[in-house]
Formats: sequence, C-alpha cells, structure tokens
Amino acid sequence: MDKNKTRVLFVCLGNICRSPLAEVVVKSVAKQRGIDGYHFESAGTGDWHIGKPSDPRSAAKAKEKGLDLSRHSAQQITASNCANWDWLIAMDAENRANLLRMGVPESRLLMMRQFENATNIPDVPDPYYGGAHGFEDAYQMLVANAEALLDHLENQA
Repeated sequence: MDKNKTRVLFVCLGNICRSPLAEVVVKSVAKQRGIDGYHFESAGTGDWHIGKPSDPRSAAKAKEKGLDLSRHSAQQITASNCANWDWLIAMDAENRANLLRMGVPESRLLMMRQFENATNIPDVPDPYYGGAHGFEDAYQMLVANAEALLDHLENQA
C-alpha cells in the first residue's frame, strides 16, 4: 500500500458484492477525472469469505460495465487493522455501526450514499440474496455517488 496516497477502504458485510464493486467503480471514476492521490481497497466486517473471489453476479456486473473484479480476494476489516486507513466508506448503517464498535473515529467514517440525503442517509442494499436486478441497482447507486464522494475526499485533502 502506497503510504503517500490517501488510503480509502470500502466496507460491506462479506466483501464479495457491494464493497468490491464500489472499489472498482470509484477507482474508475477517479481515473476518468485524472485523480491519482488515492489507494482504494475493500473489505468486509465478517470473516466467512476471506480469500474468496467476488460474487459471480458482482463480477459479471463489473465486466458488463467495463470494470474488472477478476483479481479480487475478500479480506476482513478488524479493530487491529482499521487504523491503516485514512477513510472508511460503509455501504450501510449496520456496517457503519460495526466500524464504530471497532474504534473507527466518526471523523474518518463516511457512508457511500450520504451525499444524497444528509439527514436520512440511505443504504446501498445488499444484493446477495436478491436477483440480478439487485446488482444493477447497487451498481447504479455506486456510480451515482462516486463523484460526490470523490469531491468530498478532494475537499478534505
């Protein structure tokens, strides 16, 4: 990990659906904008998928959109490694609560969709148990919020 770059971690439950997709979506938007000062990764709060690839439906959605999840390997965020990240971006309120319990300061914690509605922040719903449409919906939510998230990070730099 490049210590000279701002380190941003996208966090969901198992690190096989939402957070890896968020990682490649935001990385792609940053590249399109010519922004190079960030190191993006993703992780899950749970440990049951460690070392596994992204969900095939998430990988297929990424590929359909010209993004690559073929090298993704799920990892876990824990209290002992959360200090390695400058920013942690939670996919939903439960992930946020888990990160706070791990000791992540609120000042370094964002919600992926918080720029849509600051008073009632919506979740990126977990598409794992739903149909293929859930992955398209998640992708659209991530794309819709990537610009605002990058704007916020750039304003904090």
